[in-house]
Amino acid sequence: MTLSNKIVVVMGGGGLLGSEFVRACAEEGARVVSADVKESSFLPEGVAFIKCDATSEEEVKALADKVREQFGRADVVINATYPKTANYGKKFEDGDLDEMLENTTMHIKTCMTVVRGFLPLLKGQKSGSLVFLGSIYGVAAPRLEIYEGTNMTTPAEYAAAKGGTLSLVRYFAALLGSHNVRVNAVSPGGIMGNYPQSFIDAYSRRLFLGKGLLSPKHISGAVVFLASDASEMMTGQNLLIDGGWTL
Repeated sequence: MTLSNKIVVVMGGGGLLGSEFVRACAEEGARVVSADVKESSFLPEGVAFIKCDATSEEEVKALADKVREQFGRADVVINATYPKTANYGKKFEDGDLDEMLENTTMHIKTCMTVVRGFLPLLKGQKSGSLVFLGSIYGVAAPRLEIYEGTNMTTPAEYAAAKGGTLSLVRYFAALLGSHNVRVNAVSPGGIMGNYPQSFIDAYSRRLFLGKGLLSPKHISGAVVFLASDASEMMTGQNLLIDGGWTL
């Protein structure tokens, strides 16, 4: 499970999950690059920051070039980006359709820009591991009743984006396998946040393991596993980390 001396790029490294992946990979001995639209207020010692908008193919290509110049290779690229518009998250019947489609497109686009941006480097070195973030709502129908009594919902565009992400993981695994590049996903359940207790209680009743929502640390172990040589024969797979929520 060691990442000693591996070069790991975390796209969206300043986010809730991305920052945890940066920390976990650095702790396991990796040389980590955190890429985001703005620098995190806290970076572990030794972690490099490179500004990058993952929705821009040109910026991701420039990032890959900088990684090659500074480190010579990229052993692991983790896509933890989560782009969204200002009005993201409305109920299906209330949201603007064009904006809903924009949110779906932005999410899917980052999967494509990351692969296209790093493709020349990965093919040239004939190795690498790509890790994407799916979701329980990419594999299972939403339980809309758990949102009753709150102003929350799970948007249709989120299900479309995460389902599309998992399909692309399989596609990219087929595309890149001959170059010895692995592509996998981790699909978390609900992550801790400032949510009403009624929602947390309703969500928890579906769990077989644990109580309440997940911590980002619950996800990072699976990401480190997929980044490491311990998973060297895994590709096109999706690891569900959800306390049994989808069972």
